[in-house]
Amino acid sequence: MEINNTKSNALICLAAGDTQSPLIHKAKSLGYIVVVIDKNNKAEGFKYADEKIYISTHDADSIIDQLKLLSKKFKWIGVLNRSSGPPAITAAKICRYFDIPGIPIASAETLVHKDKFRQSCHEKCIPSPDYVIYDASERHNIEVHKFPVVVKPALSIRGKSGITIVRCNEELNNSIRYAVETTINKKIIIEDYLEAPDLTLVSFVNKSKLFPVCFLEELNEENEDGTISPKGFRTFDVNINNWYSQAKDITSNIVSIFKIQRSPLLVSFRPNLDGDLRIVEVHLDLGGQLVIDTLYPAALPFDFLELAVEMATENVNIPDEYDVRPTAIIYNSGGGLIKERGCQIFNADSNQSLDSKILSVKS
Repeated sequence: MEINNTKSNALICLAAGDTQSPLIHKAKSLGYIVVVIDKNNKAEGFKYADEKIYISTHDADSIIDQLKLLSKKFKWIGVLNRSSGPPAITAAKICRYFDIPGIPIASAETLVHKDKFRQSCHEKCIPSPDYVIYDASERHNIEVHKFPVVVKPALSIRGKSGITIVRCNEELNNSIRYAVETTINKKIIIEDYLEAPDLTLVSFVNKSKLFPVCFLEELNEENEDGTISPKGFRTFDVNINNWYSQAKDITSNIVSIFKIQRSPLLVSFRPNLDGDLRIVEVHLDLGGQLVIDTLYPAALPFDFLELAVEMATENVNIPDEYDVRPTAIIYNSGGGLIKERGCQIFNADSNQSLDSKILSVKS
């Protein structure tokens, strides 16, 4: 009697909240089996799951133990992750254990921890702002002699939390206190502040090859206390100052140095006074802040979520050339979470026209 040992291909999705739910739904619509992991057993994304694991996405060892049991019937072909920080390290550990192409664990830990990444930039000659790393215990002995600077946690759960632009010595102590309160690895960074656009190259890596998707400018507002409020994003003109070409070259170098085989890759930059890009941070997730839900569908000639799912597997299907429509997402005013505030979307036929629409909203 012949026994059928064929396993079904399956994707692993880290987290099942409302931001991950569309990603899980997309994977299911494409015919994939999806095993979903989240400590909240009432998370919205579980309604699309084929298998459910109720464990924190930070607990890699426990997750792997559960996935080992399911390995009797599933062959793991990829990991989906839309969460920044520790879940990216969990994804790397899962990929390493089950021999899924991903990113080395040491590389993920370095890229997620801003202090380790800054040190690596210095060692590998990756262009980044000048910086100093401090332990939280040193907070009362920190001195800064040249302003402006950025004070930030070396690792935080939520983007922009703990970050302050400091323009004088009188603002320093409160900014350090804020960074210490939000860091989860007991380290903070003080780095030079570059008065220039916040630029992000959105890309994927598959089979160790970089696939750029689009170039964005993050629209932020500096508050009176130096903290940062996100106001939106816009597609950025790739022809300005050779910045897009620089971003691709630096990001390709990141892929090579950190031996990334397969991963989402968002790399943020600021140019210095000479117009040379300096890398600010790296994210190994798909991003959030309504960009996937609203900006990409309006700007890109293909389904970004479908691409994200296929990039998590061996299926690579992205056009070699395509036009990104000038598009901006502007968050509605008011407090609270961005997803609760909502947003406005603007399309234009040119970047100049888009500039005018953004200015009209700001005024």
